[in-house]
Amino acid sequence: MNCEQYKYEQSTHYLKCRHQIGRNGFDYLMKCIVIGKTKSRKIKIIVFGNRYWKGYKHIKRIRYIINSYRLIKIKKDIVT
Repeated sequence: MNCEQYKYEQSTHYLKCRHQIGRNGFDYLMKCIVIGKTKSRKIKIIVFGNRYWKGYKHIKRIRYIINSYRLIKIKKDIVT
């Protein structure tokens, strides 16, 4: 799978993430594109960025997640 063809601006979903540090935690969202589902019912996505850090949207990688509740559809505003 070549993820070079996908761009940050094409993102269709947000992936809910959590950075846990000891007892403290930080929730954040990462933009992603859903590619498909595997035979084992995992969802295959391309995630953009590196945690919640700014300036890393050019980094992208393929991830497999099990729970679909971690995905939030991005609403595109249509101007008429």
